[in-house]
Amino acid sequence: MGTVKNVKLNSYCNDVNTELIGIKARLDALREDVKKAYGADSPVTREHDRHLCELADMIEWKLQILMKVCPFDWQGADKDIENIVSVGPDKTIASSEFSAGYIGG
Repeated sequence: MGTVKNVKLNSYCNDVNTELIGIKARLDALREDVKKAYGADSPVTREHDRHLCELADMIEWKLQILMKVCPFDWQGADKDIENIVSVGPDKTIASSEFSAGYIGG
């Protein structure tokens, strides 16, 4: 059962996640606007694109940190992701090429 603290923390994580994703999307849109305005190969585009790309990478890094510090049951903006992982049995094929006890040497 969730406590008020968990609900507030999940709400905070949702808000920060939404804002950071929005900032990153605006940075990506700004990069495209600069390319359209000055041309893809202009010196102005290359200079600004580098800085905008660094900012977008920093935001992505902060999003990854947010995923680590928010509660385990918090799923972020993607509510469709599966939070239960299961692994099936190992499917190794037995072969007669190897002898069971000989390690070599």
